[in-house]
Amino acid sequence: MKALSRIAWTLVILMSCSAYGQEYKWYKGNTHTHTTNSDGNETPRRVVRWYFDHNYHFLVLTDHSTLTGIKYLDTDKNDDFILIPGEEVTDSYQNKPLHVNGIGVKQVVKSQHGNGIVETLQRNINAIREAGGVAHVNHPNWRYSFADKELAELKDVKLFEVYNIGKDSNNYSAGGYPGMEEIWDRVLLEKVLLYGVVSDDTHNYVGEFSADKANPGKGWVMVRAADLTPEAITASLERGDFYGSTGVTLSDVAVTDREYRVEIEPSGDAKYTTMFIGKGGEVLKRDIGLKSSYQFKGDEVYVRAKVISSTGDFAITQPAFVK
Repeated sequence: MKALSRIAWTLVILMSCSAYGQEYKWYKGNTHTHTTNSDGNETPRRVVRWYFDHNYHFLVLTDHSTLTGIKYLDTDKNDDFILIPGEEVTDSYQNKPLHVNGIGVKQVVKSQHGNGIVETLQRNINAIREAGGVAHVNHPNWRYSFADKELAELKDVKLFEVYNIGKDSNNYSAGGYPGMEEIWDRVLLEKVLLYGVVSDDTHNYVGEFSADKANPGKGWVMVRAADLTPEAITASLERGDFYGSTGVTLSDVAVTDREYRVEIEPSGDAKYTTMFIGKGGEVLKRDIGLKSSYQFKGDEVYVRAKVISSTGDFAITQPAFVK
């Protein structure tokens, strides 16, 4: 996997704002969702209805080892909501769960297995690509299955879950184990490009909504695309034109040849701090307010941003490599 230069990434972002007279918009979606077709506790139709009713624009149903049919789940072609077919390809190696989402796959992808963690993940990524899908590596820290070393060796994949909003996903550093952002920074330091996805990995729709349950609406992605179609959404995901959020909304993210800019859409009386992060997770700059920017110096290796709200919510943006 080759790292993009800052200039290449800049062109992606600038094109996302305006290209050939098209207006690009932000679309809210979830890329990791379960129903009663695997281990969710609600039917596909009711799952889709929950996300529709809560102002999502797109949803990927990713039942384990199953391609849940979507043809009759979203029949209104005139609303601002779409479904994208998906599957969580479910594999393991020596009792380590190795799960990869296939977004937009055209057929069921069987678990490919392998003689090691990297080989198993890679074979499933390859199979997802062959089935016409985009690969999305899931929850590395679930049962501490794999980390930066394995992620850095993978090819033909750009998406991974930097935050799977589930209690068992071990998102944060503790007990001598790295958290997911630390793992991400280690991969980026090797100049391997990975884009961080936030998802709620929903299983529980009926009964209690709590921190102990995998409930919907805890984390999502905001994708910038020319239109609301599966093709446009997956293309934007592949080129990193999105950010992840648990409640903070960004009005703009832009990279030029000189700086990285972030603009926040205010909510109530919440206050915000934007951190620009570089090599090894170093915080390069902290800004307060709704508009923040960081001027490149040339020795950062990469720059990404994270916005923290006084509410406890956050948004996390994608890395730009700096020459």
